Amino acid sequence: MNVKLFAPRRVAAALAITITAGAASLCGASQSAMAQAAPVIVGNQTATAIVESVDHEAGMVLLRDKAGNLDTVRVDPDVRAKLPVLHAGDKIGMRIVRTIDAVIAPPGAPMPESTESAAGTRTGPHPHGMMVSFKRERVKVTGVDTTRNQVVFVDPDDITRVVLVRQKPMQDFLKTLKPGDEVDTTVMDAVSFSVLSRIPS
Repeated sequence: MNVKLFAPRRVAAALAITITAGAASLCGASQSAMAQAAPVIVGNQTATAIVESVDHEAGMVLLRDKAGNLDTVRVDPDVRAKLPVLHAGDKIGMRIVRTIDAVIAPPGAPMPESTESAAGTRTGPHPHGMMVSFKRERVKVTGVDTTRNQVVFVDPDDITRVVLVRQKPMQDFLKTLKPGDEVDTTVMDAVSFSVLSRIPS
């Protein structure tokens, strides 16, 4: 699934949102009750776009939105085989939903794995498809400052991040964290699309 189009532009921001957004459903919970966090919807939008070009060999699709902005979608081969074939000139409608959750990883827990799946139909006047990806990562908390509402953690690329937690429920969650805690984050992107119209061949 394309990470450029459907994911935040900066990985640091994604990781920061993951930790703090998951906290909204966890505030007031005890440390032992944090094994499971209900996903939080952080994005739900619809859009239309025109397919400018398609590189079937590389699985790259260039889209132009209503404002004229261009963006490239890359679809992995194993996912692409299950989706409708797009052509230059196709007008597509999309719905993009994103959820984020975070859980404190128990000691010795296996590393989380990311997954992707897809389904769709290739026949009829309006073929459609859906892609769902779960990007799972583990970050390690190295510092907590409840006075300044800041958390410091090391991301999977071994880069230290400092995040200012602004919202009250998230600040409550911050108080339950301590250096050494490992947090598993999950970003779920669900992208459904359908061909609204296409140029006759």
